Order: sequence, then structure tokens, then C-alpha cells
Amino acid sequence: MSDIDIHHLGAAYALDALDERERAAFEAHYPACDVCRSDVLAFRETLTQLAAATATTPPAALKAAVMAEVAQTRQLSPLVPAMVSDLSEHHRRRQRMFGGVLALAAAVAAFVVGGIVMNGPGSPAYADDLAAILGQDDGRLVVLGAAAGAPGVVKVAWSETGDRAVLLGDGLPAAPDGEAYELWLIGADGPVPMSVLDPADDGRIRSAFDLGGAPQAWGVTMEPSAGSLSPTGEILYVTEV
Repeated sequence: MSDIDIHHLGAAYALDALDERERAAFEAHYPACDVCRSDVLAFRETLTQLAAATATTPPAALKAAVMAEVAQTRQLSPLVPAMVSDLSEHHRRRQRMFGGVLALAAAVAAFVVGGIVMNGPGSPAYADDLAAILGQDDGRLVVLGAAAGAPGVVKVAWSETGDRAVLLGDGLPAAPDGEAYELWLIGADGPVPMSVLDPADDGRIRSAFDLGGAPQAWGVTMEPSAGSLSPTGEILYVTEV
């Protein structure tokens, strides 16, 4: 792996998406590299902002429902034996510790949203596209819902401002002979073919392409290997955006 290649691994490292060899090489390099260290911090900050952007406001009735439940739930009396009081304090300490673990897990999950890996040894196939997408204010990343029985995970990251998108597939079955996965941008005028994807012989698909439209949903179907102009196969993965 050359020095030029290793400088492109910052995005994939921030997403926790390097294999063991790449991670070891990058971690030996980036603490002493001002550029790479700055890149990792910037990518993580962007990912945190993306995660925060998906937060939703709870329903207005939620607080009233919780307070009504509290009013009907018997509270622990302050006059209790010391043993019970000690057990209660022990329980609260465990809850605080478990809450801290959950918060840490949520933070890690916010960072592990990509799945970008290298296309070949030393080749930063999608790092530049990912960095450009996440660097845009409108950069987004979604996980497509799998149809019943469809294994694996498919994600799409895109930016309308940058007019680029990246698809990431992991744990996918190999496409049958003569067929291939095909990605569709579903907009106001219906599905538009975006990319005929690799056959996923190793369970992974990586594809970067021009966006060319405003998605209202993303979908993946199995099509003839040459691709289709409109979906003919069953929708395997889909999500609204």
C-alpha cells in the first residue's frame, strides 16, 4: 500500500469499514499525519451530524401517557428497611452503568453507517466519493429494507448537491448466471435505472455513480445482466427517503 493510497483511507476508517490489514496500516500511519488525523475528525463530526439529523420529535401525547402511567404506579416508600434501600441504590447504580453502555453503543452505531471497503488491495475505490457526499450539507445515507427472505444489508449514500451516490451491499447472495442486481432511483416520474451492480460473488457490492435526479425512494431488483430500462424482477430491497 503506497503513501498516496493510505491518505485516502480516512473516510473508510471513520466508518469502521477497513479490513484488519488496512486498519493496522492506517492506525500506524495516521496519528503522525496531520492531514489524515484532521480528515478522520472531520468525517466523524459529519457522521455525528447525519445521525442527529435523523432524530424525530416524539408524539405530543407521549408525555401525557407517561405521566398518567406514573400516577398509577406505586412508588417505593421512603420508610423501608436498610437492606431494601441498599438494593434499590445498587439497582440505580446498575441502571446508570447500563445507560452509559447504551449511550456508547449508540455513538458507535452512529459511526458505523457506511460499509465502505476497498475494491482491491491498496485501492481506495470509493473513499473520494464518500468524502464528497458526506462533505455536502445535504449528504444522506439510508439502509434499504429487505424483502422477506432477502439476506444481507444494502445502503445508499447520496448528495443532490454533489450529484453523486454510492451503493454498499454486504452479505448478499451471488446473482444467478445471466442476472445482476440493479439499483433504481424512484422519483416523481417512477423508477429510473441507476446502475447494474457487481454480481456479489464475495457477498459485497460497491458502486458509485452520478445521481441525476431527486430520489423519493431507492430500490434494488434482480434483472438480466445487461440491465433493464424498467424493473422486471421482484423488489429485493427498498426504502422511502
